[in-house]
Order: sequence, then C-alpha cells, then structure tokens
Amino acid sequence: MDLHLLRRQRRPVRGPGDERPRPVQPHARHRLHGRRLHLRHALGVTTPPPSVWAARFWPGHLLCVVLVGVAVWLGAWQWDAWEARRAAEARDLTLAEPVPVADVIGPDDPFPGDRVGQPVVLAGEWLDDGTVFVERESGYWVVTPLAIGGAGEPALPVVRGVAERPEAEPVTGPAELVGWLQPSEGTGSTDPDPSDDVLPQLRVADLVQRVDVDLYGAYAVATEPETGLAVADLEELPESSRFTAARNLFYAIEWWVFGAFALFVWVRYLRDERTPEPATDDQIASGA
Repeated sequence: MDLHLLRRQRRPVRGPGDERPRPVQPHARHRLHGRRLHLRHALGVTTPPPSVWAARFWPGHLLCVVLVGVAVWLGAWQWDAWEARRAAEARDLTLAEPVPVADVIGPDDPFPGDRVGQPVVLAGEWLDDGTVFVERESGYWVVTPLAIGGAGEPALPVVRGVAERPEAEPVTGPAELVGWLQPSEGTGSTDPDPSDDVLPQLRVADLVQRVDVDLYGAYAVATEPETGLAVADLEELPESSRFTAARNLFYAIEWWVFGAFALFVWVRYLRDERTPEPATDDQIASGA
C-alpha cells in the first residue's frame, strides 16, 4: 500500500469551525470582498478638544452676540410699532373737540393711524359732479367731494348722509361742516357695474377719475346730514381688520428668527470644531 495515501487517510477531518485562527497583524492590509480593510486601533484619537472660551473663538462669540442683540432689538421695535398701531386704532376720538382738517392731514399726507374718528372742521366748495353712492345696510351713503379752501384745491370726499335710493339733490357752492375723519376703505369688494355711480365701498382711489382735482387720502362722515338725508352711523363702517399693522408683526418675527438662526449656526460650528476626530493610519503607526 502506498505510504503517502495511508497518511492522508489517517489525517483527521476538520469542520468549518475547527480551523485554526490566523494571527492578524495590527498594521496589515487585507482584502474583504474586494475592498481594502484598514485596521485602526480602537483608542486612537487626537488631542483633547479646545475649550469654548479659547482665544480663537472670541471673535466669533462677539459677532454672534452683536447679531443676536441687534435682531432682538429690531424685533422688539417692530413689535412695539405693531402694538402702538393696534392701540391707536382702538381709540375712540368721535367725542373729541373738532380741529381744522389741516392740523390732522394734508393733501399729500398718508392717513394718520392714530386719528381715526377725529372730528375735523371742513370748509370749501362742493364738487357735485363727483357725487357717488356707496351701498350700506341702511341704504346708500351720499358722497360728494369738498374742495378744501375753494375751487381748484384738493378735495376731501364727504359722506353727506344716507338715502334710501342711489339719488340725492345736487349741492353747489361753498360749505362749512364738521365730520369724522376716516381712512380709505379697502374691503376687497369689486364693483359689478363700473359705469354707474354706485360703489360697493368708499375707496378714495375709485373717485380719482371722477374729479379734476387731487384728493386727500381720507374721507369724512358729516356729523349733521344734509336736508332730506338720514345721518350716517359710524357703526356701519367695516370692522377693522385683525391684520392691522400685520407687516410690523411679521417683521418682528422675521428678526427674531434671524437671531435664532445666527445663534444656531455658531453653536453648531463650535460643536463641530470641538468634536475629536479618529486618528489616521500614520498617527497610529507612529504610536500616537
């Protein structure tokens, strides 16, 4: 019998779990499913992270404090402006003493938000060709521009009273009266028939094409109606929008969000800078 064949028959058969493990070199490279496997020491790390109060972080700390402080201050300023305009709109000035209209608003001035309902003294000349009728629950407001100071001067639309139908006696000549000052309406209603004199809202811009003079950015409701007309009740005015001065509110929120974002970016940067990174192969090989 062949001795070589006899030795192979006597060699014990090993199972898959009986194979002797091969020693692995700490710095060796091996192939695992066609990929290079780099072995690193489990405790290989770099030097300890720097403190958040390290000198190189101070410029960033200062810049972050300035940005957050400015954002908070600007947001508070816009918030105060929003609250002030809301409070001004809620004031009831209808019982105040009448003042000359020139003391409250000029022809080219925006409407003063804190003077809604202020009684004003009006003196001028009627422009009957610009008369319009505004639909209300109690009837139709009769609105005629009054040239403040005389013919050819800028005019202020005046609600002379309430009529049952969209018609009223014409008015001409000079006039002097007291009226409650109101801002131009902007309910968003559309005019179904722009060719007539009936309007769904009293918007000063809708009267510009009806007169040959400039118009004030406001109108007045006469405290005493014309003969044959009922008094126009201020309770029929559209309710103030809940979004009054909303732009100031949105600006306040925008500034605060900007400040929070600046703080988040700086904190994230500090965390990334202070996170230790695993040691490289060269550092491990050199004993780092």
